[in-house]
Amino acid sequence: MANIRGAINKTSGFSLIELMIALTIGLILLAGLTLIFVNSSEANRELQKTAQQIENGRYAIDIISQDLRHAGFYGHLHEMPAAPAALPDPCEIASATNLHDALAYPVQGYRAADLATAADITASTCDDQLLLTTANLKPGSDVLVIRRANTSALATTDVAALDEVYIQATGTQAAIRFGNGAAIGTDNNTNNGSGGASTPDFVLNNGTTPAPIRKFHVHVYFVAPCSFGTGANGICQAGDDAIPTLKRLELVRDQVDGVRKMKLVPLVEGIEYLKLEYGIDNVPNAADPATGLMGDATVDAITATPADWTTVIAAKVYVLARNTEPTAGFIDDKTYTLGTVAVPAFNNNFKRHVYTTEVHLMNPAGRREIP
Repeated sequence: MANIRGAINKTSGFSLIELMIALTIGLILLAGLTLIFVNSSEANRELQKTAQQIENGRYAIDIISQDLRHAGFYGHLHEMPAAPAALPDPCEIASATNLHDALAYPVQGYRAADLATAADITASTCDDQLLLTTANLKPGSDVLVIRRANTSALATTDVAALDEVYIQATGTQAAIRFGNGAAIGTDNNTNNGSGGASTPDFVLNNGTTPAPIRKFHVHVYFVAPCSFGTGANGICQAGDDAIPTLKRLELVRDQVDGVRKMKLVPLVEGIEYLKLEYGIDNVPNAADPATGLMGDATVDAITATPADWTTVIAAKVYVLARNTEPTAGFIDDKTYTLGTVAVPAFNNNFKRHVYTTEVHLMNPAGRREIP
């Protein structure tokens, strides 16, 4: 019995050396698992950053291209008003006459002279209204203006919201109306700010059907140097985040302060540059008897600075998107091509990609097609 107890005592437990070896092996395994977990987490974070950048770039392109496809849609209107001598003010909010005359320019743009200079929009009231000041424009990025109507018309029971902007159009004439807060009724005239008459303001070809009334839109796209601006009207200023963001001014009646204004709406973070080139139709250069317009709905040239914006029937859109967060150890040493503009290497820790699309402006081009 004593021999059995002695054998048991000699074989039970671990020696100190065995315990130290086991702990060392365990620590090595734990370190390996920790390294795998850290690398996997880092890879997952980078995948999330890349996925977000791809989504942001594609979304930015989709927003702009969809709006461009509707540029110049004014309901039934086929014959454009005479183009004013000077480019219209994209931030016009008060004059129905000026908004009507601007219909001749479904698309309008402002080109940045170089990558160090903001687009010059000082000739408009956008700067006066503290909306597109130099501080709120990313140097080197373009500004795009789109005018169009809603694709759906108001029903007779719909209320024309007070001071909202609407368009009523037949094939040959159009008017900009300011809502008076009443239902448009069967004669479609009660959205006229002056009260209207007892008969329809505009009727269609049958002479009795009132012309549809639609919400009128003016959208001004630009890139701001920050995502959330703490200055007046959302303007970027010192101390704000440094995330370049695609934003848009919208002609609306603000629901908060109850006034008609160009409202600033942030759209997509991480958009560093917006550049555009335009397809123009100016051949033949004499007005066609059937359309009353020059051209034949075919793109004759591509330019970043059209001499006559009424000839624009296509657009190439270039967007440079970057990650909103840096990647440690990564250096972006690439050169990016945005049409005719080459953006040199940033040499920082943000990953980037160029997104581009071409858009045929169906409404401006369609008016130029020879029947």
